[in-house]
Amino acid sequence: MKPRTTLIVVAIFALFLAYIKFFEVDKTPAQLSAQLGTPTARPAAYAVQLNVDDVKSLLVSDLRAPRQVMVTRAGDGWQVNQPADKTAEPFQVESMIDALTTLQTTRVLTNVTDLAPFGLVTPTLEVRFVMSDTKQYAFLVGNKAPTGSNYYIAYTGDTTKVFMVEMNSIDTVKGWLDAPPYQPTPTPTFTPSPTPSVADTPAVTATPAVTATVKP
Repeated sequence: MKPRTTLIVVAIFALFLAYIKFFEVDKTPAQLSAQLGTPTARPAAYAVQLNVDDVKSLLVSDLRAPRQVMVTRAGDGWQVNQPADKTAEPFQVESMIDALTTLQTTRVLTNVTDLAPFGLVTPTLEVRFVMSDTKQYAFLVGNKAPTGSNYYIAYTGDTTKVFMVEMNSIDTVKGWLDAPPYQPTPTPTFTPSPTPSVADTPAVTATPAVTATVKP
């Protein structure tokens, strides 16, 4: 390298060090953060996003066996309509519907041409919402993803987009097929009868003895 070129490189390096010394090193963390700017939070991506208050009913269908569970809003509570017409446990139903109407996705696969690798040609489950305006929204549940912590789902009737979603909510609503969210039957309380006290025991009157008279 020529001496002149070397001097130019050294001078540029010295200027760079001086810049760091006077403009960056002495800055406080707050000043550096202000200079870099506040990172913008990435909005959550949803596979399903509905207004939970507008859900009139939820139908869960086992697509590999003739089983269904249906819950319908009944006043301030919920009613299980299938497989048997019984009052539903409200907290269980409301928490489940809240989770399913805000179902987040960890990955979205677009322009899908073959649903077979995702288990969505013969899916295992369909989750269907009926809204207060009678509109319906449904999605199908396919295979577990290789990660082991996600399911593949797709909108019913839409073959171009596949979502990866967390397993927890899907497994919970799938469990309704074996154990519908009925309101538990109260256990009857046994109240023992009070033990009678001595004062409450009726007095026993002795029967006088009968003496037989034998005639000679």
